[in-house]
Amino acid sequence: MSLQYLYEIGQKLIEAEREELIKAIQETSGRVIVGETVSFKSSLVDGVTNAELLKSWGVDMVTINHYDVDMPMMPGLPSTEEGIIRWGAVWNEGNINGCRPDVHVVEPSHQNYLMQFGFGRTIGEVKKLVGIPVGMTLEPVLESTDLPLARIANQANAGKGVRQGANYITIIGTPSTSDKEFFNCVSEVHKGVQEAALIKAGKMPWGGVFQTKPEQFITSEEIEKIAKAGADIVVVPAPGTVPGLTIELVRDWVKTIHKYSLLAEVTIGTSQEGADEDVIRRFAIDSKMTGADIFQIGDGVYSGISLPENVMSFANAIKGRRHTLRRAALSPMRGAEIMMKNKNNNGGCKT
Repeated sequence: MSLQYLYEIGQKLIEAEREELIKAIQETSGRVIVGETVSFKSSLVDGVTNAELLKSWGVDMVTINHYDVDMPMMPGLPSTEEGIIRWGAVWNEGNINGCRPDVHVVEPSHQNYLMQFGFGRTIGEVKKLVGIPVGMTLEPVLESTDLPLARIANQANAGKGVRQGANYITIIGTPSTSDKEFFNCVSEVHKGVQEAALIKAGKMPWGGVFQTKPEQFITSEEIEKIAKAGADIVVVPAPGTVPGLTIELVRDWVKTIHKYSLLAEVTIGTSQEGADEDVIRRFAIDSKMTGADIFQIGDGVYSGISLPENVMSFANAIKGRRHTLRRAALSPMRGAEIMMKNKNNNGGCKT
């Protein structure tokens, strides 16, 4: 095992840009697991972020939903003073800077709990802890929608997200979004990230809506338009997550996605990520049979994250115990240590 290989699996992975990430995903031969979490929910285990938990269960990438580029937060990390002030000011009608309450008013243990919501912490900070790519979602909606402007899929927010550390931006179409708006949002995000990050776009199960025939959930024409808009990865539901959605049907979508030289991601996003382990393993194998490149397990169980047993069962089924345990154990410090040794020993030359 070469020093260069160790470096590539450590620090370089989280610093990788678009082309490097695409190549890395392709070379895994369908073993990439994505775990989802939610930025505003208390971490499942106190004192650690959900992103760190997901990594420890064997995922290769983490998607953070509802991340706000103007009001970032990472529950499980201590808040920054700037973050406390920013969030406190928002909740204060008098527009007075937020501050820590006097300990005689709110006891320190309560304050410490609230401060663990990670106000002011960014994707880049948690990415350094986990040592794997971390991405975020933006919403393909109009600015008039009841949503913070910083959550909307546009060029400015995409660029800001990348500068804060996002390796990829995910844009998921919803029943309330017109096709024209959706494709325009993908195009705008592409302008914002350029070659610095990946763009994932497509459709997921959406609370029982998208009432249509399974084969019409996403069409070849839509996949082509997603490709032309600048996406690198097309997101589609996993077999069995939408009524009538078979392996064969998803396989056809994956073939179409690959025809446009894009990566295919199949997802569980219907709260079925909270089913029993046997069901999760079936989802995993059925998804693998579609020929997809990436497999995502959703956040709809407790505290904006799936169950540890389910994530590990999913990962074990997709890539086996060895790769799952290896990913769980690898430290992001490997790359940093090796680069420092190389710099000291041979002027920074790669071995």
